[in-house]
Amino acid sequence: MYRYETHCHTRRTSACSQLSAEEIVSLYVENGYAGVFITDHFLNGNTTVNAAIPNASYREKIREFRKGYLEVKECAGDKLQVFFGLEFSDRGTDILLYGWNERELEDQECILGMELGDLCRYCAGRGILTVHAHPFRNAERAEGFRMCPQAEGVEVCNAARSPLSNRLAETYAAGCGKLRLGGSDTHAFSQAMLSGVCFREPISSERDFAERMRKGEGTVFRKQNKCAGL
Repeated sequence: MYRYETHCHTRRTSACSQLSAEEIVSLYVENGYAGVFITDHFLNGNTTVNAAIPNASYREKIREFRKGYLEVKECAGDKLQVFFGLEFSDRGTDILLYGWNERELEDQECILGMELGDLCRYCAGRGILTVHAHPFRNAERAEGFRMCPQAEGVEVCNAARSPLSNRLAETYAAGCGKLRLGGSDTHAFSQAMLSGVCFREPISSERDFAERMRKGEGTVFRKQNKCAGL
């Protein structure tokens, strides 16, 4: 089986992450992953881009945004497959997008101002997979949940969240007939648990991943991080 991380943030592009490119490659190689999706926080989220180049055009910002991904890809070489994604934010609700590569995103300025429903419909028409990330991340405080019925999938196993959060996400996905994804939501090298999706055959591209998830080929998994405590 080929393991893939679907939710990972770089410190180069996500303001909340501690992970360098070298740490990401080391973490996932050590834990037996075949590949990783870099899903940094988009321009409407907790990104480093707006502070770095505040008055730049959208295209210039996307070129800055993709640097975290490109650093990991260069560092990985042939040791780890590295794919491009992003985490779109709107008023505390986050949607993971899979399908565009880092250059195709330069032509998608229109998504910046979209409501979540419009975003998901727009993506669906272009073959982009939309996944509601950690929908119950504040479950213990019983606050912050906002449905996104237009999203194709739900992150039912987020390794950085509590068992309660994940159980509620599983119920949400089952009740709404959504695709199920797992992801680690990695921000630090030593977090205790990891997650992701595994396949019998390696994936070849962002689009291939989206299509194979729609076909039901991906299996959610959860595992202990061998690098925890290091």
